[in-house]
Amino acid sequence: MARDGSGTVRAGVGFDAEAAESVGDIAAVLRADDLRQAGWEIEGPRAEDGGLTWVRASRKVANTEEANRALAELSGPAGPFRDLSVSRSQTLVHNRTSLSGTVDLAGGLTSLGDAEFLAKVGDGLPLDIEGLRAEFGDGLDQAVQVQFEARLPGSAEANTDERADGRLVWRPALGASLPMKADSEALNLIPLAVVAVVLLAVVGLGTGWFLLRRRRRA
Repeated sequence: MARDGSGTVRAGVGFDAEAAESVGDIAAVLRADDLRQAGWEIEGPRAEDGGLTWVRASRKVANTEEANRALAELSGPAGPFRDLSVSRSQTLVHNRTSLSGTVDLAGGLTSLGDAEFLAKVGDGLPLDIEGLRAEFGDGLDQAVQVQFEARLPGSAEANTDERADGRLVWRPALGASLPMKADSEALNLIPLAVVAVVLLAVVGLGTGWFLLRRRRRA
């Protein structure tokens, strides 16, 4: 999010070779026409560095209202992203931005897609948390990783200590629910510039008036 409240909401899912094989032809089973009609741009499936095949979606937003609509579309009311909300307030000096929400993975992967997609992915692979733990054991956290990032304008405080390239990073674990909270503050540059111009104008007028009085006295 930028200082004026505009920004971009992005989402992506990456498949390793085994997961991609389980899905089959990702491009064929991916139904994204409704996303495009809603204003989302879709990229992939595409092999990227790290050995994963990624499908990515992004949507530009002009303000916090559009951002909240886009955040609500990430997973719907039954999905893992719950009550995601971004808000913004402004004073003469500061812009303040707040982000809150929860990533709920208590049920495992059962809330990450529609029934048909999950049936393809879950063919032979249990998606509930008990089945995933039985399948992967201690390697579950490596087998499935979920990451939520936020870039907010200015200086930010959050209930996470991890940062990467200016972004706040949360890493929710499967089988758990992770609340997220962040607040940032940035200088409101445009009003400050206006104030500076006004002060310069006042100083200029005062100087002119002083010089004019001196000349009249002389």
